Amino acid sequence: MISVNLSQGTSLPGWTTVLCLLVGATAACLWFRFPLTRSTRALSSVKPTSDSTRSARSGVSLRQVNPDKNEANTDIDIIAIHGLDTKSPDTWVWVDPNDPNNTVNWLADRRMLPSRVGAARIFTCDWPADLRQQSSVPTTLHESAQSLRDSIQHLKANTTRPILFIASCLGGIILIKALEIDNQHTKDNADSPSLTRTTRGVVFLATPFRGTAFKNMPGLLLKALAALQDQTVTALIDYTLGATPDLDELTKGFITLTKNHNYQVVVFWEARNTVLLRKFHLAWMVSTWILLAWLLVNKYSATLSDFKTQRLDRPHVMMNKFAHSNCTNECKKDCTESDDFGHVSRKIEVMLKTIREGSPLEQADGWIRKRHYTQEKLKIERLSGDTLSMDRCYINLAIIGEPRENPEKGSETDAVPHKSPFSLTARLKVETPEKNIQVELSSLFDPRKDSEGQTTNPRRILIHGRAGVGKTTLCKKMVNEFTRRSGEFRKWNELFDRILWVPLRRLKGWSSPPYKLEGLFCYEYFDQHLNYSILAKELFRTVDSNGQKTLFILDGLDEISQLLDDNHPKFSLLKHLLNQPSVIITSRPHVSLPRGVHSPDLKLETVGFYPAQVVEYLRATFIDAKTVEDIESYFQRHQLVQGLVRIPVQLDALCYTWNSFEDKTMPGTMTAMYKAIEENLWKKDIVRLEKRTQRQIRVVRRPEISNSAEDEVQLLEILAFTGMHSDVIDFEPRHRDAISEQYNPTGTNFVLDEMLGHLSFVRTSDPSSKDRDRNYHFIHLTFQEYFAARYFIRQWKAKQQLNCLQLSGGNRNYIEPATFLQEHKYDPRYDIFWRFVAGLLDADGEALGFFQTIEEEPRDLLGPTHQRLVMHCLSEVERKKSNFTGLRARLENQLKQWLLFECDFMGSSILAREMECPEQVLVSTLKQASEGARSIFLDSLSRRTAVPSSIINVASPWLNDCASKRLCIAVLGLLRHQHNGLPQEMLQGIAARLEDQDADVREAAIDALQGRADLPKEILQGIAARLEDQAAYVRLRAINALQGRADLPEEVLQGIAARLEDQDADVRRAAIDELQGRADLPEEILQGIAARLEDQDVDVRRIAIDELQGRADLPEEILQGIAARLEDQDTGVRRAAIKALQGRADLPEEVLQGIAAKLEDQDVDVRRIAIDELQGRADLPEEMLQGIAARLEDQAAYVRLRAINALQGRADLSEEVLQGIAARLEDQDTGVRRAAIEVLQGRADLPEEVLQGIAARLEDQDTGVRRAAIKALQGRADLPEEVLQGIAARLEDQAAYVRLRAINALQGRADLPEEVLQGIAARLEDQAAYVRLRAINALLNQAELSLNVLSPYVKSFCKALLRKSFEKHLYWHASDRGFIGVNLTHISLSGSQHEGKEAVKLLLQNGATTVAMETDSRYYT
Repeated sequence: MISVNLSQGTSLPGWTTVLCLLVGATAACLWFRFPLTRSTRALSSVKPTSDSTRSARSGVSLRQVNPDKNEANTDIDIIAIHGLDTKSPDTWVWVDPNDPNNTVNWLADRRMLPSRVGAARIFTCDWPADLRQQSSVPTTLHESAQSLRDSIQHLKANTTRPILFIASCLGGIILIKALEIDNQHTKDNADSPSLTRTTRGVVFLATPFRGTAFKNMPGLLLKALAALQDQTVTALIDYTLGATPDLDELTKGFITLTKNHNYQVVVFWEARNTVLLRKFHLAWMVSTWILLAWLLVNKYSATLSDFKTQRLDRPHVMMNKFAHSNCTNECKKDCTESDDFGHVSRKIEVMLKTIREGSPLEQADGWIRKRHYTQEKLKIERLSGDTLSMDRCYINLAIIGEPRENPEKGSETDAVPHKSPFSLTARLKVETPEKNIQVELSSLFDPRKDSEGQTTNPRRILIHGRAGVGKTTLCKKMVNEFTRRSGEFRKWNELFDRILWVPLRRLKGWSSPPYKLEGLFCYEYFDQHLNYSILAKELFRTVDSNGQKTLFILDGLDEISQLLDDNHPKFSLLKHLLNQPSVIITSRPHVSLPRGVHSPDLKLETVGFYPAQVVEYLRATFIDAKTVEDIESYFQRHQLVQGLVRIPVQLDALCYTWNSFEDKTMPGTMTAMYKAIEENLWKKDIVRLEKRTQRQIRVVRRPEISNSAEDEVQLLEILAFTGMHSDVIDFEPRHRDAISEQYNPTGTNFVLDEMLGHLSFVRTSDPSSKDRDRNYHFIHLTFQEYFAARYFIRQWKAKQQLNCLQLSGGNRNYIEPATFLQEHKYDPRYDIFWRFVAGLLDADGEALGFFQTIEEEPRDLLGPTHQRLVMHCLSEVERKKSNFTGLRARLENQLKQWLLFECDFMGSSILAREMECPEQVLVSTLKQASEGARSIFLDSLSRRTAVPSSIINVASPWLNDCASKRLCIAVLGLLRHQHNGLPQEMLQGIAARLEDQDADVREAAIDALQGRADLPKEILQGIAARLEDQAAYVRLRAINALQGRADLPEEVLQGIAARLEDQDADVRRAAIDELQGRADLPEEILQGIAARLEDQDVDVRRIAIDELQGRADLPEEILQGIAARLEDQDTGVRRAAIKALQGRADLPEEVLQGIAAKLEDQDVDVRRIAIDELQGRADLPEEMLQGIAARLEDQAAYVRLRAINALQGRADLSEEVLQGIAARLEDQDTGVRRAAIEVLQGRADLPEEVLQGIAARLEDQDTGVRRAAIKALQGRADLPEEVLQGIAARLEDQAAYVRLRAINALQGRADLPEEVLQGIAARLEDQAAYVRLRAINALLNQAELSLNVLSPYVKSFCKALLRKSFEKHLYWHASDRGFIGVNLTHISLSGSQHEGKEAVKLLLQNGATTVAMETDSRYYT
């Protein structure tokens, strides 16, 4: 631990210098001639641990000195680092000068430091500290520090346990250098383990921050001693000099580090001198008068003004060793051992106490985790008042996809939907999404492909969800899983240090400017903490410096709409929150992100429970298995209810209500179910309102319940209706104030806000705030619609006007219920409302008048929207004899005619797909339809969630006597989607079609049998026989049908294996997939395939690679065998090898380098495949990117094309690479030009000349290039007029999909000239159906349409609208104010002044009549 100066001249007086040189020369001779056998005198009172000739030790080691404490039951690690020219544990051991066997290691002795540190482990660190080394290249400070860091990192792998260092002498300099190295590494690798972050404190024992007294010793002595033994002096000796620039910079950096990370630091300095020559065992040679003594590390060198200091009355060599903790009678009078040890140990105790309390950041995180995210705050309460286990909180998410375009079908939004978009489950967003868009909550941040096929790492996520589908539950679950470090969410804990859940509604109640993030932390998290300001400041500093590691959950953007105004004083803070790099934002769907907020990486929506989760929920709720079976059976009989209970709160409500049904008639409609739920919840609430006792409620009758809560019921009704009328679902205090002024029943004394807090039908988003300040919403939007419908029928039956209060402006209108029905019957916001109205009126026997009013004018001139309204309302009317029976029959007959008309006109039937379509109507339509219409009808029915058994019974016999191939396939398609067990005779009927002469029928039969677990062996054999079918696609279907079955006989597996040699590539691929998917594929088969990698035959090597491709579990040697084929002489084999390695994230660096080297391969295909393999890898080194960019100049066009594709979507492309891509706009190859445009598309910072280059491609000879050019220019707000005209000219393009793209580019612009609109309208008569459909979409996006635009094309316009109205919620009103309704928007229809609105009405009626005459007037009502 001593340091010596080699480089500076002596500073002693001349005589001292001469004397020292003489002594040194004499010592050198004696040392060289005679080995030293004398032991040193007790300068240090330490028993020598090695002689002065020991060689430099290699490596750094850590040794635990209190091994009884393991990681499980300890909390902090203490690591002691020795100084120069010593080693552990000797440097920490006190040796009795009178008895060398009496030793004390104060770090290990249970009476010493271990007794003071509690649950802490203590380690000693041994590093190569020899003063003289054998190596000719002395060890540097950086090397020693790096070794120290690496050794500690190995100990601390995958843990963040805090460390307290005890550093003796030069060990302290090495430690702060190690921290400097680690700090820089952490900046470059934020996610890697960090010594800097785990360090919490340092105790320095005589550390020479400004050199030592050894600078007074001549360096020649050490050099001579080292040279005589063929050694060198360690380079670390240089750090014993004075305050050199390097040492000053190192200490300044450490001081900054301590401030940034709040380290606890204390330094101890020596107060007794040290005789330097004794260190070199030379004291025996000279008289004591020559033995000069100094403070080896004086106070000036050992202390820094920024840190606490403490004097120890000890010489340097004793600063790291103590004899005992308490002096005894045996101690000398002036013994300072216990005092000095007490000074050191007490400081360590205080530091450990502070460390255990945590740094300010740790305290902040701990407070939030333990005191803010309390069990009470995170609990999920059921309607019964019980707490729902987090294990039963199912959160299902689906990607909200951007519409993808198909050149022949337009976009997905134009295509006929697979399921009805008008069904109740679709409206409530509880349909099971397709597998490819389902997202597990735990995998939210996993890499995924975006719409362009590029791999992204989503960190900014927007989640939409309606009321009652579990947005707040979602937030609670995320916080709960993160804080308890759930195994499924391990990735979250790796990505983020903390989750900050911010219910945005809380911002409204915050009134302590300035509105900054630090203030928000005080307000939201630390207002109850004594050191709230310190914790908030530290949390803000951390978030501000490394925001990626903090995940914000911003809950309820829709609840703070008033803050979205950029003039609001809190908008700047809100924008800052929304722009965080790691953020999840929840909102209801109608709210958009404000201006200036970055787009999310991923958009999701909550979709309710999946069917299997509903069953799991039931089993967790009801102990009796019979009850669960009864409920499941009830769901099977009532498909609408089955859809409703996928909403979490609805399922909870049904479970709460179920036992009350007992022997009563089970509810058969949605309305009946809501009435039953309402009754049971009122039973609970009137007790809470103290209107009945718990004993009375057991025997109370339904009328008595209504009477007890009459005022509350009426209040809920008007609250619900007013909210619907004003489009309000979250009732703020100002809304309740306005409603209270309008509704104040006499004879009541309840307080509105207090009353709402006792009702089960409404909830508050912020239960912690005062009643007056809360916002309330209905537990689900359907409950608001239900109570609003109750208000409507109350007024309807009383023949009183509706009180229509507009909450936004305070305006109030009184409207007759019938008038309100006429005005809003087609408004999609009221769809479920009208269902409830029909059901409630039917319960009172008054449905007839309601349906008569629906049938009255004004009527939808198109028709489908009107039929859906009738159909939805009929679904809520019980089928029983009443005065409504006759009208019902006429309405159902009318609906049947529309079903037949839709089949003829559309070639499909979306109306038939809706679960609300009456079963009797479906059966009657199927029987009456022609054979062609039957096929269409059955195909449409097969897309329903469930098909009535009556339909199956009608259709299945046609399999045995089916003259029409199309009808046979339609029947098989219908049966394919019936996942419940089919009767044996039906299965045999399907199996018989496996031998059909027509390949398409055989394919459909296989599809109908696929996935059924109960197939007899002979049917499986029949499917297996199709592996030899003449038609490749039948063979393919046969493999797919057999895939995944664990019980396949050996001969069937052999039959599949034989398909590996199939002529058809898809069949071969399917066979490989099937065999790959089998976990039990014998190892010898894999090894056998791998052995063929060395086959002499080229094709055999290629096939071997193909068969191994895609297997995730390949051993390393097989991967290396594939990689070796990168150097194969045959280009096809090299291509296959690259493909087989493609997409593997775990490829070794040398394999990647091998692939990159193929970018220069002589074979163009190899170069192309090499680019394909490197494409999509986010972490490619710059040289590989440059290698790809160099291929932009490749001689082969398709290599240039692949190079462009590989660079697409990379945000970090250099300017020269972008210029290289832009140059390809003039490429001779059309594909390359098109790809260049696609890469440049979407880049906001394109230079003007590049935009002009893209615009020039509007006139390209290639249609694909023209289309890409339009797409690249689409959406740019600053396009010059001539560019817009160039796009408009493409409306007349010869290529249909170019015309389609031109319409897309123009349709979103509000300022289109009339001549451009006429050009779009002309496309209503386009030969391509998808262009006509897109043209009508574009026209319907306008706020107003002129007769000058429509008149020439009125017939085509009407026909397009009629087709559109089957697929979208679209209707025509031709009342006093003519308009077209498209979902929630209205498009005004205007004419010239002298024509007036009557002309508009006549025009539309004439157009509709023309369409009717050209189709079939029997169907058009």
